[in-house]
Order: sequence, then C-alpha cells, then structure tokens
Amino acid sequence: MLNALQGQLKLMAADPKDPFAAIIRKLAGPRDAAGYEQPLRALILAMPAMAGQVRAWMTESKFASPISRLHGFAMSYLYSPEDFLPESSMGFFGYLDDAYLIARVYHRTVLEADFFGNKRFSENETLPGDVHNWIKLARELIPVETAAIDSMLEEVFLKRYGNYSALISRAARAGSRSCRPAENEREVRENN
Repeated sequence: MLNALQGQLKLMAADPKDPFAAIIRKLAGPRDAAGYEQPLRALILAMPAMAGQVRAWMTESKFASPISRLHGFAMSYLYSPEDFLPESSMGFFGYLDDAYLIARVYHRTVLEADFFGNKRFSENETLPGDVHNWIKLARELIPVETAAIDSMLEEVFLKRYGNYSALISRAARAGSRSCRPAENEREVRENN
C-alpha cells in the first residue's frame, strides 16, 4: 500500500497540471510561495517512508502507551477517506494534512527513540532534521488545519478520545474551508 502511494505521489508531483503550486501561491502569496513549495513537496513525498517507519515501530517496538496510541491513530488517519484537505479536488496538495500528521507522529517518536532504545529511520539520516522545518512550514501555510490536527494528536496522546474514526470524522467536519480550491478550478490552473 505505501509503495503504491509513493508511486502515486511521485506521478502527481511531476504533473504540470496539478494545482499544488497554484494553491500554495494562493495561500502564501506569489512572493512567499517559493519558500513553501519545495519543502512541502518534499514532506508529502517523504510521507510514505515516514508512515512505513511508524508502522514498523507499531509492530516491532515497545513504546509507552501514549506513543503507541499515536502510531495507531496516524495509520488510521492515513487510511481514512475523511480529510481536512481532499485529494480528489486538491490533487497533490490534498496530501499535506496527511503528511503533516504523519510527520508530527514520526518526529515525536524520533525524539523519544533514543530513550526507548529503538532504531531511528536509517535510510535518510537528514530526514529528522528536515521534518522539524517541514512541520513549521505546514503550520504557517495551513494554520487552522494543522492546529486541528495537533489538537487531535493531543487528545489521542492523553487518551481523551478512544474512538479514532469518530475523532477523525468530527475533526474533518470542523476543518477549515480556507484551503479549498477556488470556486472556478480553471482559475487555479490558469494561475499555475
């Protein structure tokens, strides 16, 4: 599944008709868009690798219950059809909420990995450093959505909410419409 997702993301990222850049320009403004586009594209493309590591930690590692709950929730969110940013209408950009959530769980786990003696993600040693910057940029670009995701993660970590699908549904319904494509999708593509 994650390999198929990786392939799909690479195709979408290379598609010149995908509205990713246009949506970023709309949200950040033309002058600031360049500072977001490449790092957030890298975040989305790194999502399957980070999700694979989270899944491996779920099955192979002995993390404290709060971290284990975050791992389970991250995988539930990734496979859920409900999203803050729908891929069906936003294309590659629609994966930013999924990538942000996976990156937050991945980053938090990496910070605790040494304490628990678990292996870090070894394929790309620079990834943990990049993740922090990617999280920061996503928070700046889509603050409402990332705040809602952070709130969900906090609820899961503190075990305030045990039903993942209900939590995802509730959060998705409350999600912002601020990142939805323009009413006239042709306008977004023309600005690209």
